[in-house]
Amino acid sequence: RVPVVLDWLPEGCVSLSMTRCKDVDVGDVLESHLKFLRLDNCNIGNDGLARLLSRCPKLASLQLPNNRALQVPVVLAMMPPLRSLDILCCEDSSAPQDVGAIVAAFPRLEELALHLGGDCSTLTRLQKSLRRLCVRLSDELTAAELATRVLPRLLSLQRLDVIVPRERDVAVAEHRFRGLAPSVVVRCCGDVQATASKGMWKVGTMCDWLGLGDALCTE
Repeated sequence: RVPVVLDWLPEGCVSLSMTRCKDVDVGDVLESHLKFLRLDNCNIGNDGLARLLSRCPKLASLQLPNNRALQVPVVLAMMPPLRSLDILCCEDSSAPQDVGAIVAAFPRLEELALHLGGDCSTLTRLQKSLRRLCVRLSDELTAAELATRVLPRLLSLQRLDVIVPRERDVAVAEHRFRGLAPSVVVRCCGDVQATASKGMWKVGTMCDWLGLGDALCTE
């Protein structure tokens, strides 16, 4: 990985994607008209996420996979009109993310990828917009609530990706979530981490593999 400082973008640039860059410094360049931003495994932390959200008022798609356990700020003066958000991380140290804060900040999300834990009932507020959902699950109670109380109310959901802790959990999850969305894919954290660590994927490949971003990342 190499440190990256962005101090210029071409005029009219609306899409930017980088993978495995160290300590990305966006500077003031993101005061631009960016609509699609992807920084995969770029050491983005919560401060960096807050800066991106505050400096990119026109973002429709923000993809930050494999960047620690990011938490969406509860209060910012203005949030961009995101339709697609990926803040999923499969590292062991990654904690579940506050889905309530995410839904409150971005009430029109169509695509979402995150580490889900605890009360996930607020996802039902996205019942008319959410088309694709990718969740990392690490506890039984959350998995049960998602399957029995949340997914049946997500009327627009077309694809569900479920990431479970171990390979032996895959079959159980496949049985639990079968039929709760037109398309359901279950994988374990180890497989996702192995894919991400290879570092040979083209821009957007991991996002596409998880079923996120293909509709919103084209202009």
